[in-house]
Amino acid sequence: MKKINLIITGCMGRMGKQIIKSAKSNNAFKIAALTENRIVNKKIVGVKPGLNNENEFKKGNLIIDFTVPKCTLEVLKIAVKLRKRVVIGTTGFSKKR
Repeated sequence: MKKINLIITGCMGRMGKQIIKSAKSNNAFKIAALTENRIVNKKIVGVKPGLNNENEFKKGNLIIDFTVPKCTLEVLKIAVKLRKRVVIGTTGFSKKR
């Protein structure tokens, strides 16, 4: 079976770390890229995190996004342009509670 190359946004957050942990323990997935909203000067599971941009998103098949609404909208613009699939777990798009 061909592995799914994941791009995980918000890799330094709680959900990002959990997704990395889960993906690492499942042979169906390969972590192709990690992104964050700032420069991170260390490797995580052998991958140096980058910023949300086309070059990072070209590395994988599926983007998993658990960030903040503003960032998610930026991720979606790039994903649409590159025709990438996206799983969004971001909350807070409305002020209703």
